[in-house]
Amino acid sequence: MFRVVDCRRFIFALAFLTTCAVIFVFHSKGKKNLAEFLLPSETANPIERHQNKRREPMEIFFIESSGHSCLTARQACGIESAARANPQAKITVYVQNTPVNPDWPETYQNGQDNLSNCPITRVLLQKMANVRVVQENLLPHLQDTPLWQLYTTGSFNKSTWRPFHLSDAVRVALLWKKGGVYLDLDCVVLRPLDSLNNTVGTVDYSIPNWVENGVMAFPSGHPFLHFLMKYMVLAFEPDRYMSLGPETLTEAIRYFCDRDDNLLVDHWMVCWHRSSIFIQQSRSFYAIPGGRLNAFYQPEFDPADWDMLHRNSFVSHIYGSGHGRHVPPRSLYAQLAVKYCPTSFGLAMETSSQF
Repeated sequence: MFRVVDCRRFIFALAFLTTCAVIFVFHSKGKKNLAEFLLPSETANPIERHQNKRREPMEIFFIESSGHSCLTARQACGIESAARANPQAKITVYVQNTPVNPDWPETYQNGQDNLSNCPITRVLLQKMANVRVVQENLLPHLQDTPLWQLYTTGSFNKSTWRPFHLSDAVRVALLWKKGGVYLDLDCVVLRPLDSLNNTVGTVDYSIPNWVENGVMAFPSGHPFLHFLMKYMVLAFEPDRYMSLGPETLTEAIRYFCDRDDNLLVDHWMVCWHRSSIFIQQSRSFYAIPGGRLNAFYQPEFDPADWDMLHRNSFVSHIYGSGHGRHVPPRSLYAQLAVKYCPTSFGLAMETSSQF
């Protein structure tokens, strides 16, 4: 018994000293030193280990972390639009199988049949051959990554924003392990995504070069993803909604790429250990930002917005889509749905007369 207790004390002391060392580097030695401290030595030659070539077929995935029993028509729209624009891609929707709660169960059973009983999901799977739904406990995806520390230390149990923190964490873990393109469920995909790699996008915001995490494309094992996961552990605050989201992603890129000034947008940045990141302009994914979200819901859409999206965007992130905003038939959101997710839109109109 004495040896077990003594061993535990040693482990806690080691963890405490490691945390102190990270904080010291973070505050006193600058961005370059922090990147060097957080990156493992095995990522020293990523050019050889992680070629900038996408695996075939392309992997696109979504995450629904609330534990709701059915997808909404608007969520189905995002999935359908991705499947239609990328028919050769493998589309996976990872769905939390139970409502997120403080117990954080460590085991799960595949509950795909239950979700498939929902009309919108059943029709989606019937019509889109390249879509699969995996209903499970999402937490185990964090295992074998630095993010698992958030669970083992009990930090996640204290989260007041559990579904959001879980989604933010799992998307990065899945990208690290599997690679591919992650999309928020409130995205409408307008064109093929196979040209996207090593990339995230900015959005017009009050903070310059604010990087969103609603669209992320990386190969598996990219050094930045490992750095980001370690940085997320340091940045996590249970009561802050975005402590694992865009704010932390933006800061991590600045450290990883040693950028004291504005990030290089629309250019390749060669960052730590010769790995590369491309920061997309806001028009690529977030052409209509949150400050203009009413543009999606006006009774008559502005043709200039329609033209802008179809001229410049891969994806349109639909801000406010999960908040129950009414979608008039001639609104921009409705017209995008008619063109890019007609099955989901049509079923919604048939069953409830609203999208």
